[in-house]
Amino acid sequence: MTIWKPEPKIIRQTLPNQPIILYRGFTELIDRENIIEGKSWVQISWYPYPTITVKFVYKSEEDINLKDVELKLTELIPQARMSVHLSKYIHYCGSKKTELFGYLTKPFRQGITDNLSSVTFHITNFFWFNISNIFDYEYDQNGNEIEIQREGWLMFDGQFIFDYDNWHFVLATLDENGELEEKLEAQGGYGVTHICKLERSDEQAFNLDEANKMIDAFVYYLSFVRGIWVSPLLIYGWDAEGNKILEEWSTPKIKADSWQSLSYCWTTSDTTEMVIIFPKFMKKWEDENWKETIQNAIQWYVESYKHSNGYNTSIILIQSALEKLAWTYLKTNQCVNSEDFNGLKASGQIRLLLKFLNIPLEPVDKYLEINKKAKELNWMDSIKAITEIRNAIIHPPSKNNKNNKITSEQILTEVFQISHYYLQQCLLKIFEYPYI
Repeated sequence: MTIWKPEPKIIRQTLPNQPIILYRGFTELIDRENIIEGKSWVQISWYPYPTITVKFVYKSEEDINLKDVELKLTELIPQARMSVHLSKYIHYCGSKKTELFGYLTKPFRQGITDNLSSVTFHITNFFWFNISNIFDYEYDQNGNEIEIQREGWLMFDGQFIFDYDNWHFVLATLDENGELEEKLEAQGGYGVTHICKLERSDEQAFNLDEANKMIDAFVYYLSFVRGIWVSPLLIYGWDAEGNKILEEWSTPKIKADSWQSLSYCWTTSDTTEMVIIFPKFMKKWEDENWKETIQNAIQWYVESYKHSNGYNTSIILIQSALEKLAWTYLKTNQCVNSEDFNGLKASGQIRLLLKFLNIPLEPVDKYLEINKKAKELNWMDSIKAITEIRNAIIHPPSKNNKNNKITSEQILTEVFQISHYYLQQCLLKIFEYPYI
């Protein structure tokens, strides 16, 4: 019988936005001068984004200095303190109860942060899948097919295995996640949809700082795949025997987005193709010449699709990403020197990037309003169209500028569609996605 290690506690939700209780019990509030006994609830709350929140209830009307306060969780073994910010008061005169509400100000940790064999964490709002790449095939020097079995985890039906430079991730769909996804698709909101494991394939121990660097990169990648920000929740550390030696509660640095349609993804839930380019993504992520550019490009790619107040901001973000990608790619690949690059207009820089990445230009005549303006203003191609619209958005109007009145809602929509497509294709090409 296979013994799966580790075997973490798995968060299960049946409805979107269900709070996740982390602690409920007796507590001491310590404010430097006083110790006040009460009861606390510590939980993952969801709005405006996943946050570790706190409620403290006590039977007293004593005034408390709420600066630099700590909660001592007396029912934990061993007992532990957490730094919190508390602010709101609600008095119940009849029972003389007071409620304070707040949130964690620092990560809450129990245990040791080194000599870790593996870490686990949950993921929000990723898409459901019930396939796996545990089994794969390679070819030997004679061209014979060889079956490879990667190490899976527990008995999850859906597992994606990601490997990079001796780091091994397992992304597993939680049981009955398909039903939760249907509710999220209908209602929006937040759900804990997956659990992940990180370990080293060479079985070397590592520390929490090393793990967090890999988790940050992995979550950025999953957010790029999903098209919205996803977040890691509740990190647990394990030794080689599968014993829990670390527990961390913290509000994620990446503020996860509420559920949005799967049309935001560039891949689908019935294929493992998203696994293919992860190593190429990581190579760029760990390259000093590329990391900031990749971070910015993914940030602007994700944020641009929200366009809650119109497309103006989205178009500006996308063109910024395209220009930064153009500079980094053309410079690192020695396609052009700095002087020649700076001598190009934005349209020339983006056009050159697409040329070297072998990305065909979108025909202008596919887009009704852009095609009309291209004929009227002699725009040579769709790159000229998107840069001219961007210029019209950010530059003040002048009497002699024909571009002053071209930013209609329809043309902004079309420019967004083209430019977002170009940004997605550029990122996929840079990560060497083989299917475009």
